[in-house]
Amino acid sequence: MDYAMLDQEELFRLAVNAMESQQHAEAVVLLKQGVANDGQDARLHYLLGAEYAQIGMPDRAAASMEQAVALQPNLVMAVFQLGLLYLTQGRPDDARRAWLGLDILPKDAALQLFRLGLEHLIRDEFAECRALLTEGIAANQEVPALNADMERILQQIASHEAEAAQTASQEEASSGSASSLFLRGYAASGDEQLH
Repeated sequence: MDYAMLDQEELFRLAVNAMESQQHAEAVVLLKQGVANDGQDARLHYLLGAEYAQIGMPDRAAASMEQAVALQPNLVMAVFQLGLLYLTQGRPDDARRAWLGLDILPKDAALQLFRLGLEHLIRDEFAECRALLTEGIAANQEVPALNADMERILQQIASHEAEAAQTASQEEASSGSASSLFLRGYAASGDEQLH
């Protein structure tokens, strides 16, 4: 098909359909055509970045989302996703900088709650993170897929805390058994009679 004959709205709608149908190659082709037709269309840059992230190309994803945010700073979903992408790349300072673009939102907006929760996660403040992500999930009615992402983060936190608790109890048990072993060895040596 000759995609050059499609207008921007057609390309946008067809790309969204392809993305929803997990037709990644088709989505990328449509989005790249849209960007080639009009490099100023922030929506297409954002969707192209999202699709690159979906297919495991984080550097291209970040570049496309950065372009979307530069073109339309109030495209808050792109702002949030760019920060989230930075966070998953181990770039927390860049994530925080990107999320400054969410300052235009009310404090009780889902994206704002997610942002605050993830900022607590960066600082290993798991209880605060959990509370804010849970509140954000309750507030988010617009993008159910984002709730699923936040649920996955909550599950990872729970797993991390469970592993940390298990490791701590194993260390406690092993240090306890080491000291018990030490005491048993001491008692068996007869050395206690010298003191």
